[in-house]
Amino acid sequence: MMKFPARLLLPLAVALAGCAVPEAARGPQVQAPSGPGAAITFEKRTFKLVRIPDPELEAALEGLLTASYEEAVKNHAGDNPMDIGFTYSLAPKGAVYPFSEIEVSCILQEKYARRKGPELCGYFFTQLDGKIRKAVAGRQ
Repeated sequence: MMKFPARLLLPLAVALAGCAVPEAARGPQVQAPSGPGAAITFEKRTFKLVRIPDPELEAALEGLLTASYEEAVKNHAGDNPMDIGFTYSLAPKGAVYPFSEIEVSCILQEKYARRKGPELCGYFFTQLDGKIRKAVAGRQ
């Protein structure tokens, strides 16, 4: 029988234990979108807000996003934006104060992205940029 030096047994046991971890325990696996209704983030934009916490501005963001979305739908998506899967998402991006910057994503179904994305997302972001600039200007 072959003998292993005791100092090698612990690293060997740790290495083997790592191989035995079930796939689900390793964390979520990111998969590329697939299927006819798969949604993709067509474009992301970052907007700078204010440097100090401003609860009123934070509360107003939902209305600014909704108004910009509704204008884009009315002008570029027809009566039913769900047909093309048009929506948006918001993520705070500030380092010290999370809402000093936000990242907004324009999301569409993959099959409509090339045809509708540039015009629809461009219009959405133009509307949102104007609304955010106006809201921020009144707070500085």
